Amino acid sequence: MLFSSGPKSSSTDATEGSLVGIWRLGKRLHAGTWTEVFLAQPADAVGNPRCDYVLKRARHPLRENPEGGWQIRSEIEAAAEVSHPNLIPILDGSLTAQQPYCVMPRIEGDTLEYVMSRQQTHPLPVLLWWLRQASQAIAALHAAGWLHRDVKPANMMVSDRGHLTLIDLGFATQHRTLGDPIFRGTPQYSAPETLDGKGTLHLGSDIYSLGMTMQNLLAHQPSVPEEINELIAATTFAKPGQRPSAETVVGSLLQQEIATLGRHIVPAARAA
Repeated sequence: MLFSSGPKSSSTDATEGSLVGIWRLGKRLHAGTWTEVFLAQPADAVGNPRCDYVLKRARHPLRENPEGGWQIRSEIEAAAEVSHPNLIPILDGSLTAQQPYCVMPRIEGDTLEYVMSRQQTHPLPVLLWWLRQASQAIAALHAAGWLHRDVKPANMMVSDRGHLTLIDLGFATQHRTLGDPIFRGTPQYSAPETLDGKGTLHLGSDIYSLGMTMQNLLAHQPSVPEEINELIAATTFAKPGQRPSAETVVGSLLQQEIATLGRHIVPAARAA
């Protein structure tokens, strides 16, 4: 992976067409408190309408507020140590620019949050497949000693072919860190031990968030196997040490994915 030094402009007002490092900014997709996200293309792609990349950068110079830079650092460091087909990769970035940034591929598709909001009916094996892919990304992070810390449907991109990518490593941190005085995450999906920002960081916190995602995604299914309900209950135990590992969740979801698949396969009609 390439991490360039990038320019040291102090401007905080990036606009479409601006250059950031070797990248030309396209449409701004999102502006948060600490970071902003743009479509992007290589700077030498002048006149090309395609923007196949996404650039995320701190909204403020480090000297004014370091939080955005801290999040970009987390994105870059976590992605440098963990590579998985279901986890967003970082292709380029700079931690030395006054407004640190990182670049990732543009993923075609919708967030799982958006898919859920449309309230369309999806076969149960497909939902379990999506959840298994999210679990695989989390398992890869955990195996490398990292926590995601903001697992939720809005941070899961689903392509038209059903491939799921876990995105946004801005809150990721190494498991050996004892704690963080600042709450990072989304309250609706966060484990109880993390809500006050004072608890010891634990791999089980991601599992709880995954369990809440599972519960909300399957809430309107007419029939959910008891094994899945038991898995949801286990992933949302009050004590983090009692929750299953990400690898265990992957195995359980795969088993149920296979078990339920037969119910949704319709035999082809035989020719008369």
